[in-house]
Amino acid sequence: MGTFAERIFGAKTGEFVHCEAQRVMIHDGNMPLVFDRLEKSELYDKNRITAVADHFCPPSTLERARYVKRLREFVRTKGISDYVEFKGICHQIMVEGRVRPGELVVGMDSHSTTYGALGAYGVGLGSSDTADVLETGSTWFKVPETIKVNIRKDATGTDLALELLRQVKYTCNYLSLEFTDHVGTNIETRFTICNMAAETGAKAAVFPTDKVTNEYLSMYDIYEKNEFTTDDSHCRRVVELEPNEPLLAVPHKPYKVNKAKDLEGTKIDQVVLGSCANGRYGDLKKAADVISNNKIHPEVRMLVIPSSQRILEEAVKEGVIGKMLSAGAVLLNPGCGPCAGIDKGLIAEGEVCLSTFNRNYRGRMGAGDVYIANAEICALSAVKGVLTVPEVME
Repeated sequence: MGTFAERIFGAKTGEFVHCEAQRVMIHDGNMPLVFDRLEKSELYDKNRITAVADHFCPPSTLERARYVKRLREFVRTKGISDYVEFKGICHQIMVEGRVRPGELVVGMDSHSTTYGALGAYGVGLGSSDTADVLETGSTWFKVPETIKVNIRKDATGTDLALELLRQVKYTCNYLSLEFTDHVGTNIETRFTICNMAAETGAKAAVFPTDKVTNEYLSMYDIYEKNEFTTDDSHCRRVVELEPNEPLLAVPHKPYKVNKAKDLEGTKIDQVVLGSCANGRYGDLKKAADVISNNKIHPEVRMLVIPSSQRILEEAVKEGVIGKMLSAGAVLLNPGCGPCAGIDKGLIAEGEVCLSTFNRNYRGRMGAGDVYIANAEICALSAVKGVLTVPEVME
């Protein structure tokens, strides 16, 4: 039977293989590291490549404008047709019709684990390894050991991901996480879990395809299935996810997880709803419903960053964005923005930001402290001015 990783790589756990990738994702944030190397290279298959300008969008400095310009030139001269500029975060762009179940998909970014929500094997590579794949179509892997993760209780994607981090912390380096969903979580929840699995150190994180996956994929006319079941005896360990209440990651590590209630009353200066972990329509709607007819606290700045142009358009059409703007939130264009400390919304020394991000490392978003929580907590806290947990959460 084997694990999902063994099926993807066609080898046993622990063996080294040279494996071809079905799709490669590159973006403006890391491509500058390999532009010179690839300038005279022939690409293995330009039709397998998706290039996204999302980190520097639109560029806020002359240096970043030059990076984006060079990416445009690279895409044009190499004949890459799938280029997306300033219309969303690379990982969201990839799951909007570009990832298929059963594929090995590599990306020039650690959060490429997101693709596992669709039954693909998403692996984040460094710039040099990604360049190898661009030139040869393949690279080497060691087939990772597997941890089985059973989801026993439905909750927000953030809370399930934080519960996983609470239990395993950063101990899954170069391991594969296979999720078994016993409660039928929605696809957005799965995207968040697989995305934040990168914070455990995991090489990949994957759900089997089922009704939830196939309903989502059908929007993009993708009907392939990749069903699998792994016997627990093939796994290094089994983790049970059954969060009992909302959780919160405190500075300065995603795995420093506390009960959100224990931190209530913490003064906040800024709230950001967005990132490749969260910022999808469901997150935006939950936040808008919590805010309802209230106003953002006068001492709090709330930034809203949809994960893609498609999500933004849906949220505008359904009145979700209008609700938050009426409450005093500020809408930013789809992109990475302040999550990686790149642009718009950085915080100064002594400031506190509550976010739906996947990382809260020291200095990543400026000079202050970053907390991670689900969208409902973020929205209510923006209204109250201090960290507040809703009494009843869906």
